Amino acid sequence: MQNAPILQADGGQHPAAEIFTDETAAAYIGGIKARAVRDWRTKRGLPFIRVTAKVCRIRRADLDRWLAQHRVATMQGGTQ
Repeated sequence: MQNAPILQADGGQHPAAEIFTDETAAAYIGGIKARAVRDWRTKRGLPFIRVTAKVCRIRRADLDRWLAQHRVATMQGGTQ
């Protein structure tokens, strides 16, 4: 399967304007599958852009912000 290219919302090179598919968002995060990203969109409130009834895209800035909000901090010593 060929990866979809990362699109630029404004046609420029500004990294915050990157737009991901579920697959490219999963690759950006690393260690997860596109199915997890779809679940986050539908069940956990990950913001996305609905392009058509079956096509959704995720802005990198929205993904980064959502991940930061769902970060789990650990206590000193590495335990939770």
